[in-house]
Order: sequence, then structure tokens, then C-alpha cells
Amino acid sequence: QYPARLRDNRSAVCREYGALAEVLGTAAAEFGRELVPDPVREKRIRQHLTALGLEGETAAFYDQAGRLRVEIEGRGLDSLRTPEELKKLSALAGVPLRSAGEEEGKRLNKLVFAQAEPFMAVAGVAARKKDGQTVSGDTGAWFKLDDGSLYVLLCDGMGSGAAAEKDSSLAVRLLEQFLRAGVPPETALRTISSALALRGESSGGFTTIDLLRLDLFTGAMWVYKYGAAPTYVRKGKAVTRITGASLPAGLSVGEGGAPDVTTLRLEPGDMVLLVSDGVAGGGEDQWLRDMFSAFEGDSPKDLACALIDGSDGKEVGPDDRTALVLRFSRQAQQSGKERAASHGEVPQ
Repeated sequence: QYPARLRDNRSAVCREYGALAEVLGTAAAEFGRELVPDPVREKRIRQHLTALGLEGETAAFYDQAGRLRVEIEGRGLDSLRTPEELKKLSALAGVPLRSAGEEEGKRLNKLVFAQAEPFMAVAGVAARKKDGQTVSGDTGAWFKLDDGSLYVLLCDGMGSGAAAEKDSSLAVRLLEQFLRAGVPPETALRTISSALALRGESSGGFTTIDLLRLDLFTGAMWVYKYGAAPTYVRKGKAVTRITGASLPAGLSVGEGGAPDVTTLRLEPGDMVLLVSDGVAGGGEDQWLRDMFSAFEGDSPKDLACALIDGSDGKEVGPDDRTALVLRFSRQAQQSGKERAASHGEVPQ
């Protein structure tokens, strides 16, 4: 049975990488598509540069998602990096703009502006290691892509300590690399689950995976789960509990199952809570839902800390504990600066 399972897992990895190759081929074809120029907005911005005494090549166009991008290339463009100039450029473009590709742009004497998302998310995290351990087996990260997608990852490695941390951090690192490369979430998750199953034949490790994707242009949200603890969504005072039936990544046999996927839409003021099973596993979680519903503050960090403190003594068993809270709101129109959550690591 063991060799048969090993062969199945290896075949599954090959199939997943074959699917991944198709995805990358599709992405390459999309990059090759012609972009749609906007000569009217391009002319307005070029005239503005002339009025400022600046010279540069200007391009205004729409990307594959139909959102405006403006690129200006030349020397002496630092004066355009101020919030005041960003407001003027946004007015000329007719849509709010934000800076994009800042570091690369400075090296190339180039400014890139992308259409700003109408929504933002503020994140707060609290974590506590299992008693007697020097590291946590929970690992997380969050980052935003140029297309307005905000990703939040939380993985809980089997057990606790260094071995669990190794499994969970590997899953987070690989997932982030896949997602940043443009691989669709479900394809990335299945590939990693199959790879972890093959790796687990020798090491025996596995990890739960909680992946949240939030579209900051529309408020649409997708929650993907591999054996993870419940996710909680608060709308007003009502709290919804999102669960799944899939096994943790690395435990599936052969091709393995797809992750559990739940879709919904957030409105300004909604909050989302991700936890590891040290906070709310298979036990009673009414205390958590009550605390989440009753919270009156504005700080996601304060709520995350309160939930970690509130989990002391609960019947979930001794384990690493992590709580990550997102607060969804409308972007402040008067600010041209990007205020959505940026990449970060869950404290150990």
C-alpha cells in the first residue's frame, strides 16, 4: 500500500505541475495582449507636464481588467511624487490614482500610477506560542497585488514547535510566490497540497491552510480552506461562521481533494476574523462569536489581542494561538496614498 500511495502522490504532483504550466502559458498570452490606450487622458497629462516645465514620455492605457494606468518616463520627475501632484493627476485622469511600482520606477526614472481601489482593509494580529515552546507553529502573511487583490494567509503546522513552524512557513512561502506570480488560488493550493503529501511520505508533516482573497475594487471575497479552523465574518452585530470539510494540506491521497471555497461580498464596516485551532478548533466557540459581535472599538489589533486573552482556559487544548482581524472600509477619497494592508508576517 505504501509504494502504491507514493506512486499516486507523485502522479498527482506531475498532474498539478502540468496544470500549472497551462496556467502560466495562459498568463503569458495575456501579457502579450495589446493594451487599450486613452489618448484623451494622455494628452491632458502631457499638457500638465509641459505647464510644469517637465519633459517625459507619457502613456495612459487600460490594463486587462479595464483599469486605468499612467506611465511617465523621464528625468526630474520627483516633483510629481507629492500628494498634491497626485491629486492633480487624479483630477486630470478622472479617476483616483495611486503610486505603483515605486522602487523599480525610481531606478528607471519612471513613474507608474494605477487606478486606486475604492476600498481598503486594515489588519490586526495577535499570537501566543504554546507554553514551553520557543517558536510558534502558526505562520501567516498578507500582501496586496497591483490588480487590487488582497491576500491573507494563515497556516497551522501539525503539532507545535520547530517542526510545525517549518511545515507552515513552507506552505505560506510557496503560496505567496505562486499568488504573486499570477497563479489562480485554487490551482496554487492543489499544487502545494500534492507536493506536501509527497514530502510527507518521508517527514510525516502536514499543515492547515486558510487563504482569503479580497477584491478591493468590488468587495468580493473568497475563503479557501484545507482543514483550517472556522473563519468568522461580522456584518453589523451578526456573526457568520465559515467552515470546511477538507483535510489539511499534505494528508490527501493521490490527486487529493480541492479546498473548500466560500464566496461572499463585504460592505464597509464589515470585519473578518481568521484564527488557528488553538483559539477555536472543534470545541465550543460561542464565547468567541459573542466577543466578536460585542466589540465596539475601531482597532483590529485590540480585538485580536482580546480574543487571544479570552481563549485562555477554553477547552480547545494547549496549542499555538493566532488571531487575525480585518476591518473593511471605504478608501478615504482625499488621500492619494495607498492605505490597504501591505505585506506582513504574523509575529511568532
